[in-house]
Amino acid sequence: MARTRTRTAREVIDQAIQENQFGERLLYGFATTFVISGLAMLGWSMWNHDGVIAICGGISSALFLPAMQLARKTRRENIAIRLLEAPLSRVDTAKAASEMLHGLFAEIFRDGQLSTPSTDIVVAQRAPGENAQ
Repeated sequence: MARTRTRTAREVIDQAIQENQFGERLLYGFATTFVISGLAMLGWSMWNHDGVIAICGGISSALFLPAMQLARKTRRENIAIRLLEAPLSRVDTAKAASEMLHGLFAEIFRDGQLSTPSTDIVVAQRAPGENAQ
């Protein structure tokens, strides 16, 4: 039977961030497309004195906001994932890692909203050079 190699926290985090990058880039692309097309329609409508196209250009430009908000949320989630790397690499046991992650995720994703974790979450860590018991 082949043994599966356990992945480090860094490898798991790198994979999670890599999986999020496509969506983030897609959202930035949508935001850019909405702004450029909206501005082009606004310019065209001003040149041709057409109010209907101006309204369409305004709506297209307004779609920039939801796309950028989602892209920024994805970016914050990637940063939150990256910040987990250091504490996870220093925990002694899987139980300590589980407790740390449980507390962190409960605070970050409180009420379905992404928020900044407070500094009072205590992580069971060993100091560099200290032996595990």
